[in-house]
Amino acid sequence: MSAQIADLGPGDAVFIPSMWWHHIEALSPFNTLVNYWWSSSPKHVPSPMSSLYHAIWSIRDRPEAEKEAWRQVFEYYVFGPSSRAGEHLPEQARGLLGPIDENRARQIRAMLLNSLNR
Repeated sequence: MSAQIADLGPGDAVFIPSMWWHHIEALSPFNTLVNYWWSSSPKHVPSPMSSLYHAIWSIRDRPEAEKEAWRQVFEYYVFGPSSRAGEHLPEQARGLLGPIDENRARQIRAMLLNSLNR
């Protein structure tokens, strides 16, 4: 991977895809930067940053063997194919392993809030 440089002039714009690291440097005394973040995910799907913060808090400082076990759990349930983890269960019994719609998202949010507010 290598860096790319784009020198923009007045009225120019640049599209930076999601998850691309970037650095902006102003080259004159007066500059305006408009940053707009959008997602193609449905509105009931929250930002992954919440998961990152929670994982840093709850997993990062655990012993290495535990962290490796959690890495495997995440690989299976989060990063693997979305249908794999619950495919052996009847559709009505999949719970969190089934598709996440607005109703299921509300249930998950309530469960997380309850666990965080202890």
